Amino acid sequence: MKQRHTPTTALAAAALAVATLTGCTSITDVVEQVHSESFDTRADAATGWVGVPMPDWLPGDATDIRTTATTNESNAVIAYSGGDPSGCSEGTRSTLPFDGRYGGFADAGELPEEVLRCGPYEVHATSEGWLAWFNATEVGQTPVS
Repeated sequence: MKQRHTPTTALAAAALAVATLTGCTSITDVVEQVHSESFDTRADAATGWVGVPMPDWLPGDATDIRTTATTNESNAVIAYSGGDPSGCSEGTRSTLPFDGRYGGFADAGELPEEVLRCGPYEVHATSEGWLAWFNATEVGQTPVS
């Protein structure tokens, strides 16, 4: 008897193939249409950043840098340890991180009213370091558009 493969099986196999071919470490990232990277230092990030260019505000002493962005770069979240982001100004928070894998806010009472505005990113100090995020407000917008 000939065995038939279901569309779900084919989709899972395709996702696994893409993950394997691209060196992606998480099938979940493929399914969620995001890419995630981590770097020990800013120097490492400068040579391995994926997607849009690495943000200029990321300080020279940044370590333990973790980033996740949608594959179309319309949403991004960055977590790091180290010094204050550079070239930023205080402002009112307007959005929230699209992804909570690097921490975030357990409930609405923890939401900061004020953040650092670092170009198109909103940045906030956390107990582990810094959390930054970008969320497009227009179709096709990225942090560099």
